[in-house]
Amino acid sequence: MVRLFVYLFNLDIHKLQTAVSIYNAIMKDFNINGAPCPGCKSKGHLSFHDEYDHQLTDYYDNQLHEGSVKIRVVSCSSCNGTYSILPDLFVPHKSYGILFILMVLRASILRTQSVESLCGRYGISTSTYYSWKKRYCTHKSLNLGVLEKYFFEKDPHLTALSNICATSFLCDFYNRFGFSFLQYSKTAESNSP
Repeated sequence: MVRLFVYLFNLDIHKLQTAVSIYNAIMKDFNINGAPCPGCKSKGHLSFHDEYDHQLTDYYDNQLHEGSVKIRVVSCSSCNGTYSILPDLFVPHKSYGILFILMVLRASILRTQSVESLCGRYGISTSTYYSWKKRYCTHKSLNLGVLEKYFFEKDPHLTALSNICATSFLCDFYNRFGFSFLQYSKTAESNSP
């Protein structure tokens, strides 16, 4: 997959409405000619190959929004590989974007209601919430060391939501570990406490 990491911290997400509109703004600016192939790293060999529908769930203006976006697939004439173009808005293989997940986790820290009420508000199951929380803590501890897992309640990336999107954290994490932040990874999950 081709991961685009420059957009979330360059876009003014407060002026855009939904995850679908953020995705459309990202893809409008995507330059296929300047993108390196994730397989062979060569530039100038990618061309549009296909596209597929992807569901994207979002929470905007105190309401859940179900949307669909067209994920573009590119092929490389150098290595003959095909790759989906996924901006950092996406957690690969999930219909919930990174902003939605972080919003739910942030709300859990600031909550004045039960986990069940919180999950009802955002339209997710409690098992989904606990899975996200565990994966967040696991991935943060992978990136920042063993002690980080004890600081979920005071995590600056959650208490000030703009911080994680205003830095290169998502890109750095992907480059360091080979999978996206909050993406399921068998290696990371098997090493978690």
